Formats: sequence, structure tokens, C-alpha cells
Amino acid sequence: MTGKTLIIHLITRLEPDDAARNVLDSAAYQAKSSRVIIAAGPCSAALELPEGVQYMEIPGLKKIMSPLSDLKVFLELKKIFAKFEPGVIHTHASKAGFLGRLAAMAYNRAADKKAVVVHTPHGHLLYGYCGPLKTFMFKLAGRLAARWTDRFIALTRGELEESVAAGIGSREKWAVIHSGVRFTPREVDRKAVRKEIGIEPDEIVVGTAAGLEPIEGVEYFIRAAKILTDKEKNRKLRFLIVGGGRLEPELRALAGRFGLGEKIIFTGFQKDIFRYLCVMDLYIQPSLNEAMGRSALEAQYARLPVIASKVCGLQDTVKDGETGILTPPADADALADAAETLLKNETRRRTMGEAARRWVMQKDYTGYTQFSVEAMNISLKNFYGKMA
Repeated sequence: MTGKTLIIHLITRLEPDDAARNVLDSAAYQAKSSRVIIAAGPCSAALELPEGVQYMEIPGLKKIMSPLSDLKVFLELKKIFAKFEPGVIHTHASKAGFLGRLAAMAYNRAADKKAVVVHTPHGHLLYGYCGPLKTFMFKLAGRLAARWTDRFIALTRGELEESVAAGIGSREKWAVIHSGVRFTPREVDRKAVRKEIGIEPDEIVVGTAAGLEPIEGVEYFIRAAKILTDKEKNRKLRFLIVGGGRLEPELRALAGRFGLGEKIIFTGFQKDIFRYLCVMDLYIQPSLNEAMGRSALEAQYARLPVIASKVCGLQDTVKDGETGILTPPADADALADAAETLLKNETRRRTMGEAARRWVMQKDYTGYTQFSVEAMNISLKNFYGKMA
């Protein structure tokens, strides 16, 4: 797309998560050459808008299903598209993605000038989230909405392959563009942060960073911590969980039942995850589904070997046997076994950590590191350009 094309990004909420950061970083770059509007539902903790980007709040747009509210959102989006006549309608994630593409289809049928419809799922709902019936319904909805979609963007090859295998869009409609991660070179005083959160200098820290929601699989991290503590009685281990969420009381209770109340530190929500990664010796990503794994990439940037579930995009962002170890999802024993292997071999642990740093710092065709915001924005610009 060239000139002052209007791009409308639609996302359910601009809350502090990976999808919203992706949208804001993309919009900031696009605003230099195009008109950009971000439309989203209400959010009390919304992220700050970039300069030059217009914001429109869609009052009824929310994550939970509500037929009457969703109908109102659909009609409101149709009006917005008709009023502003966008060149690109770029929807994000499941709820805004479905309603936005439905409204875009209706708008395009009535308009003289057709908008290009792009959808970035930011991960799929094909496993790990719901039971069989809901998963089947989500799959059907994805296949239906694919008919109203000109192009899809997957964050990783794994997400693309699993989506296409499920019949969500044809392969030629898909492209892979990594979500940009800001790797900022800086020194962190490891000893000071350890002291701040109550970790002794000689303790080995195994950690994770995640929202405390079911899909993140933090329960299995805690279960693996119990197994490791029982097996490695002569090793001074501490466990660090960075992040907050609705499961925090339940997970704290689980840690207490296992006798790990003093062994596991819960930090709550943190804006600056990197400073906590820098006190760890080993990182675990126990997700049940993950489109890319931003935290796993940040951990590798911090020179940490990563043990991760072998699901969706984590298979692309963690190099099994080189920068970390991949294990079956929802398997605390496998997580513990992999962690024990690396805890017993400090040389291998450090070698993997250095390989991890080199991996995430590799450059791609853009001339920037492959997972950077700059590489994402250039790839997205080229992607849009091919649709002109």
C-alpha cells in the first residue's frame, strides 16, 4: 500500500499483552506514511498510544460472547468502515478478528472501493484452551471467517502449519511475520535483584514468566518444582514465577500444599521482566499453546537455556538440543527431567545459554535481528506492499 492509505487495526482490548504490543509497534511505524486508526474495546489498563495514531473505542467489544452486544459491535464497525473507507482492515486475535472480518465483508459488499482484509490470529485455539466441543466450534468459526480474509499473518511457521492443517485459510493466503520483541542491551545488577527478592547468592534459580492463566501451564512448573526439590535435596534450588493473573491464589495454594511456600517466589505482574530473567539460571516455558513465546525469546536473549513445551510456535523459537530442550505439554515429569539434566551439567547449561543469545540475535533479510520490532515492521510494510 502506498500514499496516505488508511489502515484500521481492530483488537479486542489494548491491554498489556503481546498482541496489543504488536499492534502498537506496527501502528507507530505505519503512521509515518499512512493514516492509522486503532479500534478497540474498553480497557482500564490500556497501553499508551503512539504519536500520530488515532484511537476509537468500541464500547461493546469484549472477550466474552454476548449475542446482543456482539450484534451492536458488528453494526458499529460497519458504520466506521463506511465512514472512513479504509484501504486495509487489519484484525487481531479471535473475538475482534471474527466480528471485524464479518463487518469488513458486509462493508466490502456494499462499497465501491474494496478494503483489503488482513487477519493476525496471534495464535490459534485449536488445542490447550477449551474442551472438544468449544474447540470444534472455534475451528468452524475460523474456517468461516477465512472466507472473508484476503491474507493471514502467522507469528511462526508452527502456527501457520497447524492453522492450514485445520482448514483455516489456504496456504497461499498465509505469511510468517514474527511479532517484534524489544531486546534492549543493558546491564542488570544480578546480585542486587537477588537480594531484593530474597534469593541467596549461592542458590540456583529456575524460573518462568507468564500470565497466571490456565493456558500458560504454570501448574506444571510448580509440579516440576516439587519433583526437582524431592530429587535434588543436596542442591540449593529456588523457583521464581514472574507474572500475575486470576490463577495466582490457586497456584500459591498448590505450592503451599507441596511444601514449597518458601521455595517458590511469586513476583506478581511486572512491567520489566528482563531484570528478573537476569537472576535466573534456567528458564521453563510450560505453555499448553503458544504462538511464538516472547518470554522464551527474552530468556534466550538473557543467555538462559530454555525448557519449553513442544507446542505451536515454541518449536520454532527454541532450538531443541541447541538453545534448550522441548518437552511434551502438560508433563511435569518431563519438565523436571529436562531441568535435572541441565542442573547437573553447568557447562552444557552455559553453552546452551550462549547459543540461545546468538540465535535470537541472528539477522534476517531486513538487516535487523530476526525477532526485532524493526524486522517486523519492515516485513509488514513489504507484506502490505504486495497487496497494492
